[in-house]
Amino acid sequence: MDKDTLIHKYFHQALSDQERVELNHLLENDTEFKATFELEKDLHAVLVATGKEDLKQQFVDFENQESQPQETSSPSFLRYAIAACIIIGLSLYGSKFFINTTSADDLFAQNFEVYRNIVQPIERGTGLETPEEEAFFKYETKEYQSAIEGFQAEFSKTEKPYYLFYTANAYLALRDTKKAIPLLEKHQTFKDDFYEKSRWYLALAYLKDKNKKSIPLLEEISASEGYHHKEAKVLLKAIR
Repeated sequence: MDKDTLIHKYFHQALSDQERVELNHLLENDTEFKATFELEKDLHAVLVATGKEDLKQQFVDFENQESQPQETSSPSFLRYAIAACIIIGLSLYGSKFFINTTSADDLFAQNFEVYRNIVQPIERGTGLETPEEEAFFKYETKEYQSAIEGFQAEFSKTEKPYYLFYTANAYLALRDTKKAIPLLEKHQTFKDDFYEKSRWYLALAYLKDKNKKSIPLLEEISASEGYHHKEAKVLLKAIR
């Protein structure tokens, strides 16, 4: 049987017992065939892993075209070139939107620090006169769940956007990105004095959550002269 047809049928799980024996014989005795087979096997694995249905279909069409009789066979290097181009293209695509999941938690821990209380600085030895002061006192003393409850109560009464920012920070301190992210995203709509700081914390939250939105947001921060733009550049290098 034609070698290309054998490879094509292998990837479509259509080999007969006799064809499988023939394939194994070629892999053991034909070095050029084995190199072609391994390349296409690697390509197939990349396409399946990335879930690129359009590129997988292109690969199938390419296999079908190669398996059909032709008056003039395509040079073997052409097959390698096409496969290599697709793999390289996927690699470049992935480098822009892939976050190394094994290091995301560590990078978050290295870069995250709760934002200081600049709204209601607490003077030691003085009483807490308002619910806001009490909420920020809990925040400063790292009683984050109590602080969250206080901030949420104050936001429901006043709708001051900085409560969203500090509530999100408290959730991040508890490593709860699922609750922090919606708050930071909502806070971004207000564009108050904490806007740039909120973007940095949102990028960190995305990073810990293994969310690809972290990268374009870090790119925007690093391209600016705003809050933590230098740190954003360093972080981008670490996750690419």
